[in-house]
Formats: sequence, C-alpha cells, structure tokens
Amino acid sequence: SVAALPDALHDLLRSPGRSVRSLAWRALHRGARLERPIFVIGSPRSGTTLAVDLFATHPDVANWSEAGRVWDPTHYDDPEAEHVWRAEDATPARVARLHRWFEWYRRSQRRTRFVNKHPRNSLRIPFLLLAFPDARFIHVIRDGRGVVSSVLEEIRRSERRQRLPMGGFAKPAGWRQMLRDDLALQSALQWQAIVRTARAEGAPLGAAYTEVRYETLCAVPRETYRALFHFAGLRSGDAALAGIPARLEESEGWRHRLTTADRARIERSAAGLLNELGYLP
Repeated sequence: SVAALPDALHDLLRSPGRSVRSLAWRALHRGARLERPIFVIGSPRSGTTLAVDLFATHPDVANWSEAGRVWDPTHYDDPEAEHVWRAEDATPARVARLHRWFEWYRRSQRRTRFVNKHPRNSLRIPFLLLAFPDARFIHVIRDGRGVVSSVLEEIRRSERRQRLPMGGFAKPAGWRQMLRDDLALQSALQWQAIVRTARAEGAPLGAAYTEVRYETLCAVPRETYRALFHFAGLRSGDAALAGIPARLEESEGWRHRLTTADRARIERSAAGLLNELGYLP
C-alpha cells in the first residue's frame, strides 16, 4: 500500500550491499510518477525561502527544498557548471530519477502535493515542463536593489562564495560575460537575466504560471496565500491558512546597507527592468 511504502523502502535500503539497495529502490519505484508538482522559482535572495516555507504550512503539501543534489547529483558543486537546462536535457533516465525521488518523498510525508523551491529552476522552465507537464510555477519577484544588497551581504560573509563565480548563486545564460570586479554591478546583471528568463518562459504557460511580489507577500500574506493556494489547486479556506501570519515584516535593510554609489550603479544598470516592474518612481 502507499502508506506502507516508506517503511518497506527503509527496510530494503538497509539490506547489505549497494547493488541490493539499488535494485530494491528501483523495484519499489519503477514507473513512479509525481503529479502536479509546484515549483517556487525566483532570483536568489528574492524571498523564495520565505515564500516556500509559508506555502508548506498548507496541510496537503510536502516541501523538499532545495534538493540541489537530487536535481544535479553530478555537477551540483562544479563552479563551472551551466545552470540553464533546456528541454533536450530532459532525458528519460533523468526524468524518471527525479520522479522516483520526489514521488517517494511525497508519499513518505503522506501528503497529496509536492512543492520545491530552487532558484536554479528559474532557468529551467522548458526542462521542467517536459519532465513535469502538469507542473505549476510560482515566480517570486523582489526589488532588484534589495536582491543585490542581500547577494552582496552573503558573498561578503562567506569565504567560499567569494571564491565561486557569481557567488555560487544561480548562473543565467551568458554568465561569464557578466562577471565583474564590481560585485554590485555583476549582481544587478545577474538579477535582471534571471528574472527576464523566468518571465519570458513562464508567461506563455498561462494558468500554469503566476507571479508574486515579495513586498506584497509581506504586506498581506493571508490574501496572497489564499490566491496562491487557489492557483495551485489546493484548499484555500481559513483552515488551510491557519499557518499564515496576518502580516510579515518586510526586509528593507538594503535601503541603508547600499552605499549611494552602489545604489546609483544598480539603478542605472537595471533601470529598464526596475521600471517595468514598477520599482522606480
């Protein structure tokens, strides 16, 4: 039975020998299919973690984020790896493996739906659509100045990120041409490319794609999640919203963390998208 599956899996995976465990796993999950997954996407440092954590308060949702090594067990830590995946990258073996892992997790949590947040997936919508044709996408968008400020803070306090291209964050197409000594400018270019890619590839999906502003999420979380739950095909009544606070404190530290010069360079570089999104007066 589905309910007994996790315990049976654990017993089999405790069997001696890697080959036995591998055979047990494949036998249990051959043909596994994850239905109607929900993917929370967005530029790194856009509030996607907050967004998915609140989404996962829904009683019907199993949340496994970010699951980076499930998505990419071979090149996840490769600093030169490309993060853009296209439809042709969705090989049958790769797709089957993702379905096995994520469907197993959903069943193990005894929930009806699965949600995953992974900023790199902002650059993989064609791949995800081929792998999960009934998926729903929630794109979290935040003021680019706040994103850049947060990226800079993360890089400054992490020696590891200082050694990685693009700070180890999601790398859009053409990322090598975006590398700069000026990290504020580099991060502004990165934010624009990721947001534009996700919007361009998401907009044609119609009812399968929606956008939510980080600022709106903080200001009116209950109204925001009522709409998001309805969009995802989940219950959206008061009981489903029990874990959503009435209000959240928006993080606006960027307004004093960014120097005047940094802010000017970001606004100059990203003026087009900031204006398009209504973030500049």
